[in-house]
Amino acid sequence: MARIWRSMLYVPANVPRFVEKSATAGADAILLDLEDSIPHERKAEARAALATAIPIARSGGSEVLVRVNRPLRLAVGDIEAAVAAGADGILLTKVLGPDHVQLACELLTGHMRIIPMVETAAALRSLHEIARASPRVAGLLIGAEDLAAECGAAADDEIIAMAKRQMVLAAVAAGVAPLGTLGTVADYKDAEKVRALVARSKRAGLVGASCIHPSLVPILNEGFSPSAAELDLARRQLAAGEEAAREGRGSFVVDGLMVDEPILIRARRILAQAGEG
Repeated sequence: MARIWRSMLYVPANVPRFVEKSATAGADAILLDLEDSIPHERKAEARAALATAIPIARSGGSEVLVRVNRPLRLAVGDIEAAVAAGADGILLTKVLGPDHVQLACELLTGHMRIIPMVETAAALRSLHEIARASPRVAGLLIGAEDLAAECGAAADDEIIAMAKRQMVLAAVAAGVAPLGTLGTVADYKDAEKVRALVARSKRAGLVGASCIHPSLVPILNEGFSPSAAELDLARRQLAAGEEAAREGRGSFVVDGLMVDEPILIRARRILAQAGEG
């Protein structure tokens, strides 16, 4: 994907004051929700609100995606409304498998992208196929709360983290973004706990995550961005690599540690995330 969404802020599509506030939150993406945060009797209202909500949410520079409903009779109308209102993409909930993703993509137009949300134990078996289901797939998410409820587990239990680690491998193999954290950010008031969780998740290969409160957006943006120390080391590793190449060497030492091509690949990726090189 052209842009890595470090922070994705959920906003109920039918609450204008939240939509207006989201435009100033600084999130890489606003996720206008038609699903869990919307009562069943307000679904049609929320869908109709997309026409005004999407341009407002986008006015601060964020991309805007829409989280759509299951079952299919709701999803089709949601997707059509998202397309008509000019959304940048959708989150496809409770994905069944690659065919489900492909069918949803038939309704998308232009450069719209899709993030499949895997929320059942059965769908976990098809992670690799789901990630490769369409060129429109931009990333993968595990719906931790739904999956945990099905398993009878806590959303921050290791069994859910294991599913997310499997998702990272599937996403990387398909060349799409692995999204989420290894725990839950539902307790948004504990900033230090969230920072530690984001750092652990970044180490596991996750590149961005969603949240339900704007106070977490700067924490996600900072946590999923390369640090000053990482950027400095990456620059020095690449500079040393150029010098070593001129001398015909493929491995060398920086800060007392051996560096070879896999380390240089990581260094290039770090600089690319910061818009360098």
